[in-house]
Amino acid sequence: MKTGKDIPAHIYSQTSESIRQAFGKPFQSLGPQFPFLLLRFEQTDSDSQAEYAHRHDYYELLYIEEGQGQHFIDFESYPVQANTFYFLSKDQVHFWELTRPLRGYALLFPEDFLSFPLSDVVRSHDSGFFHKVAQAPYLNLDDTSARDITALLKGMEEEFYDEHAQSLTALRAYFHILLTKLGRLHAAIHTDSDNSHHSSIVKQFEQLVAQHYRTEHSVKDYAKRLGVSSSHLRDTVKAVTGQAPGHIIRQRLALEAKRRLAHEDATIAEIGYRLNFEDASYFARFFKRETGLSPQAFRQQFLEKYHVSD
Repeated sequence: MKTGKDIPAHIYSQTSESIRQAFGKPFQSLGPQFPFLLLRFEQTDSDSQAEYAHRHDYYELLYIEEGQGQHFIDFESYPVQANTFYFLSKDQVHFWELTRPLRGYALLFPEDFLSFPLSDVVRSHDSGFFHKVAQAPYLNLDDTSARDITALLKGMEEEFYDEHAQSLTALRAYFHILLTKLGRLHAAIHTDSDNSHHSSIVKQFEQLVAQHYRTEHSVKDYAKRLGVSSSHLRDTVKAVTGQAPGHIIRQRLALEAKRRLAHEDATIAEIGYRLNFEDASYFARFFKRETGLSPQAFRQQFLEKYHVSD
């Protein structure tokens, strides 16, 4: 793992094109902007199991059937386990440290895959696992659930690899069923993922924070976007999550600051400016208040922990 000028990014259009060139048929029959890819880890190149920190401009569902090692997602380490889904939101930073290669499925999709923005999916009950800053982005399945989900994935795989069909409508239907099933399993564990009106507002809020945290830092900004009062948003978010909405906004902002401090070689002032802090000292105070460390101390601690040369 190494630092660089920017966090390395995997771009959907480039990923799609490289796969089309590497695999030939049936991928040649897919347009370069076909908004969904389904791959097996064992068939792909090293980028799908990259050991350097990187982010994506798309969403990923990763289903691990076999493998061994660690999966690092936004400064947390998760052991690689069989029958486990990882939900990677757009812009999350992750990498692998594997002692045995992965087997399983990688599902890649941009926001528009379901014909409408992902914010609309998040408003439904079946995608509460995206954009959860304080919640582990994985789901381990029991044997019964694993068999059910694997059968669904095989159906998707057959549809995706059928070069004479490859119906986007069918793939969307399969994918929505998959999200619904995973959402129910996820909600059974995380009780905040219910179907209430309040929970729907919170999911919209979390999605909006994920989209606008760099430029909008106040609860009032998000309440206006949602068409509710600031007090209603505060009360609703607090009731569902146990956290104040301002705290969630600050968490998301601090997380991005940590990502950039760890993986970019920009100055602290430059990073603060990119996150809409015009005053470097204010950014430093904000970061220390949220994390307990100064930006410089956090960066140094990260470099030492992962033996990264600066």
